[in-house]
Amino acid sequence: MFQGLKIAVRRQKKILAIFAIAIFLPSVSLSIFGIKALRNEKFRLTKQIENEQLQIADNIKGKIDAEFSEMETRLENLANNPSFHQRDYPDIKDLIKGLTEKDSLAGIVFFLYGNEEPIFPLFQTLFEIDSVDPVVAYDSHLKHQLKNAEDAEYIRNEYLEAVSIYNEAFLQSTNNSIKARMLNHVARNFMKAGEFSRATAAYSQIINDFPNERTESGLPLELHAELQKSECHISLGDIFSAAKGDLNVLEELIVNRWTLSESQFKIYSSIVIERLTVLFLDSAVRSSEYISQFEQLQKQYQFQTGQWQAISNIKSNIIPELPDHLQTNSPSSSSFEFSKRIGNEDYLILAVMIPVQNQPNKAGILGVKLNNHFLQENILNSAVEEIQPLENTSYYISTLSGDSIKGTKNNMQDAITTTVLFDNNFPPWSLELSYVGPKGLGEINIFTNFYFWTIITLIIILVFGTAMITRIVNHEMEILKIKSDFVSSVSHEFKTPLTSMKSLTERIEKGKVIQPAKMKQYIAIISRDIDKLIRLVSNILNFSQIEAGKKVYKLGKTDITTWIKMAITTYKKESIDSELNIHIQIENDIPAIHIDKDAMEQAIFNLLDNAVKFSPGDKKAEVTLERNHNSVIIKIKDRGLGIEDDEKDKIFEKFYRGNRSVKYSIKGTGLGLALVKYIVEAHNGHIDVESERGWNTVFTITLPISDHN
Repeated sequence: MFQGLKIAVRRQKKILAIFAIAIFLPSVSLSIFGIKALRNEKFRLTKQIENEQLQIADNIKGKIDAEFSEMETRLENLANNPSFHQRDYPDIKDLIKGLTEKDSLAGIVFFLYGNEEPIFPLFQTLFEIDSVDPVVAYDSHLKHQLKNAEDAEYIRNEYLEAVSIYNEAFLQSTNNSIKARMLNHVARNFMKAGEFSRATAAYSQIINDFPNERTESGLPLELHAELQKSECHISLGDIFSAAKGDLNVLEELIVNRWTLSESQFKIYSSIVIERLTVLFLDSAVRSSEYISQFEQLQKQYQFQTGQWQAISNIKSNIIPELPDHLQTNSPSSSSFEFSKRIGNEDYLILAVMIPVQNQPNKAGILGVKLNNHFLQENILNSAVEEIQPLENTSYYISTLSGDSIKGTKNNMQDAITTTVLFDNNFPPWSLELSYVGPKGLGEINIFTNFYFWTIITLIIILVFGTAMITRIVNHEMEILKIKSDFVSSVSHEFKTPLTSMKSLTERIEKGKVIQPAKMKQYIAIISRDIDKLIRLVSNILNFSQIEAGKKVYKLGKTDITTWIKMAITTYKKESIDSELNIHIQIENDIPAIHIDKDAMEQAIFNLLDNAVKFSPGDKKAEVTLERNHNSVIIKIKDRGLGIEDDEKDKIFEKFYRGNRSVKYSIKGTGLGLALVKYIVEAHNGHIDVESERGWNTVFTITLPISDHN
C-alpha cells in the first residue's frame, strides 16, 4: 500500500507542488491572520458590551439614587419645619403621616433629640410622647355619687340601681370626659344585669358622641366600646353583627387609628382575632363574605406585627449606631445613609439632622426606614423596565448576603458578565448583567464579520483542494492496483493453458504418445486451450478497441434461433470443462434480428464462462430465448454462488471483481461482464441481472427486433 502511495505521489508531484504553493500555504497563512483578526474583533466586541452593561447599570443606579435623593429632600424639608424645633408632637405626627401617604418608599419614620429615647409618631400615643396622663377633676358631689354607684354595683350587685346613679351623674356633668366615662359605667352595668340591648345602645352612644375620649386608665374609650358592643351581640345571638363589628375593629387596629403602644396593639388584636376565630367556627358565618375579609386582615396583622418588631430592632440595633455613623461618615452633610443586616432583612435608613438653634448638644435626627418591598417591587422594577436592554442580556440583582431580588443568575462560563455594586453599598445590592449570544460568546456578530467569511472561504477552498488531491492520489493508487491485479489475472489466465499445452507438446515430442486415440485427445486439449487463449486475447483486444472508440460492429440480419444453437454447440466443443450441462429452451416464431454475430457470440461465451467459474458444485446452465413485444430476450441462468445485492451494479464495471471472486480464489481479468455490457449496448439493447444469494444468477439480454443501426 505504502509503495503504491509513493508511486502515486511521485507521478502527481507537480500537481501536489502547485496545490501547496497556490492553495495550501496561502490558505493557511490567511486563515491564521483571519483567526487573529477575529480574536481582536471578539475582544473589541467584549469591551463594547461590557461598557454598555456598565452604562445600563449606572442608569439603574441613577434611577434608584434619584428616589433616595428625593426622599432625603423631603426629610430635610420636614426637619426644617418649626414643629420639630418647637417639639409640637401632634403637628409632627400629621407631617410624618402626610409623608408616608405621599411616598410609599417611606416605611417607619422616627426622630430623636440628643440622647433622648427615639419617637415613632405613627406608632405611639401622644400620651406616651408627652409622658403626661390627662387628669379629669371630680368634685365632691360626683365623688359621693360614684361611691354610692360602686357600692350598688360591687357590694350589693344592684346593677340597675348603679345604672340609675351613673346615669344621673351623666346628666348632671358638662365635661365630655366625665359624661363618656359615666356612660361607659352605665353600659357595663346593663351587661351585668343582662340588658344587652340597652348596653348595646349605650356603647353605640359612646362611639358616636365621644370617639376621642379615654378611660380612667388612658385607653381609647371608643375601642373599648366597640369590643363590648360585639360582646353584647354575641350574648344576644347576633353572631353576624358581632363578626362584622370585630372585623371593623381589627381593621382599625391594623391601621393604628387609636395610636396604641406595641403591647396594647398586640393585646387588643389578639382578643379580636381569638373571638373571630371562634365565631367563624359557625358554618353560617364561615360561608359568608366575612371569611375572606378576615383572612386578608390576618395577613395585614402579621405585617403590622412585623412593623412593631422592626421598631424594636431599630431601637436596639440602629439608634445606638446612628450618632457614631453620622460623625464618621457625614460630618459635613445634613443627610446620610445607613444600612445594617438584621436577621434576614437589610435595614435601609435615610436620615437628616434636625437643627436646633443655640443648642448643638440637643440637635435631633429625623430618619426613615425604607420600605424594602416597595423599593424592590416598584422602584427597582420601574428602573429596569425604563432602561433599553441589550439583546440577549439577562439581569440578576441580589443582596450582598446572597439573597435573590430579581432575575436569574447566569452560570454559563462563556457569558460576558459585569457586576456592579451600589455606591457606599447603599442599598447593599449586587447588580449583575450577563450577555449570552444565541449559542454563546463565540457568535457575537461573527456572521457579519468579513474575516469570518474570509476564513470560511479559505477553508472551503482548502478542503476542496485537499479532497481533489486526495481523490487524484487515490485514483492513481486504484489504477496502479487495477493494473497490478489485471496483469496478475491475465498472467494466470495465460499461464494455465500454456502450461497444459507445453506439457502435452513435450510428451508428443518425446514420443511418449504412441496410441492414435491418445494422440487425438492431446491434440483436442491443445486446440481447446488455444481457443481459450484466442478468446482471452480477443476480449482484451476488443475491450481496448472499445475504450479507444475504434470498435466497429458488422451488423447483419441473423436468424437468432439458429445462431444461438450454433453458438452453444461451439462453446461446448471449446469448453475445457466437460461437466458443464447447458439446457436450451427456445420459443417458437422468434424473428430474425440485426446483430454482429462474432461480438454477440463473444458476449454469450463470457456469460457461460462466468457460469462455469462461479458454479463450484452443480455446473448447470439454462439458456432461454423468447420474445417480448418488440424485443428478443436471451436469458442465461446458472446454479452458482449468486451475487450480493450491493454488487449487482458494480459487476459491469471494468476490472471489478466481486467479493466471491476473492473469497473462492476465482481467477479472471475483470473485463468479461464489462465487455458484455458494451456489446449489448452497442446493439441498442440492455443487460440486467437477478440473483438469489447462494442459489442462482440470471443474466437477461434484451435486444430490439426492428433496429437496423
